[in-house]
Amino acid sequence: MNHQHWFTLSIEHQYFYNNECDVFELLPTHETRRIMKNYGIRFQKLGHQYYASAVVAPSKEVWEELQMTEDLYFQLINTDPNFDNYTNVALPKKEDSVLYITNSKVTNKQNNEEIATPLGIETRPLRFHVNVSKTETTSVVVKNNEGQEIFNQPSLTNRSNVSVDISAFGSGVYQLWINGSLSSTFFGTSQILHTNCYGILHIQMRNIQESLKENTTPSLQVNFESRATFWEYVVVVPKDKKIEIQKMSIESVDSEQYIGPEKKIVLKGQEASTVFTSTNAIKLYQKPEKHAILKIQYTNQFSDTLQELDMKMPVPGVSSIITENENNENSYYSQTIIYV
Repeated sequence: MNHQHWFTLSIEHQYFYNNECDVFELLPTHETRRIMKNYGIRFQKLGHQYYASAVVAPSKEVWEELQMTEDLYFQLINTDPNFDNYTNVALPKKEDSVLYITNSKVTNKQNNEEIATPLGIETRPLRFHVNVSKTETTSVVVKNNEGQEIFNQPSLTNRSNVSVDISAFGSGVYQLWINGSLSSTFFGTSQILHTNCYGILHIQMRNIQESLKENTTPSLQVNFESRATFWEYVVVVPKDKKIEIQKMSIESVDSEQYIGPEKKIVLKGQEASTVFTSTNAIKLYQKPEKHAILKIQYTNQFSDTLQELDMKMPVPGVSSIITENENNENSYYSQTIIYV
């Protein structure tokens, strides 16, 4: 018996160097944990990638060992509290909603990697109520991920809700249909989701098996975009420096343009600071290849000779961002304070 590799998950993010995003951990649901134990399945994390393997008998192919396996579900646990600040997601986030990631295709040797677009999905317990009209009969239907009807209950007269119980089917992706129309797609589970659950990874084993039959190891790549913010640099010259600023400018990289210098009171209890703001929103990144330069010309109390100072500009931090609503749209600002 030996372990054979049968699936790879890669998580990439524009914010990080080489796009390698390693801020997530995989947490299997109770049902998936049972399946993994029964089939000797394990996931190994190496940086931003997760490698799945299974115990395979010498006389069998890996797809044969996995052919009776049910779909696998994992919580994606976010370990970085600043993730939303540097990621292009809507803020504030919807309650009872997470990202949904799945392998929806069968891959082959010519195209063994699938790129998944994370989508939002509602989360629900496996027992819940659906509000309905007291005066009209309402059809409430729940279907599983394959479109099979697993619950069908018309509302009762003078009752304002229908009680749904699909706990016998376990964690999974379901559809709620009201009077023949799709009301919502949701991830249902009897578990309390982890506080830092950011998304659900759904591995569709039928697609995995068909890909393995094509003699290819399927790979799923998840891509996140960086948030674009207006970069605001606040330049503070402490009084004890005893210098007079004559001129200040930014020598940018990649043709970025800045408005400024402008005098604004930014720090409470202090005099106006010199502020530069990018004319356009710039995507955040962790490490720059080149630094913009803050160029300062100044004189001091000892001489009228013009002195020059060049300072490397740091990229904005992501511990906080400023949100401003303009014309019913949010604009985001990253503020960086530079002390001369």
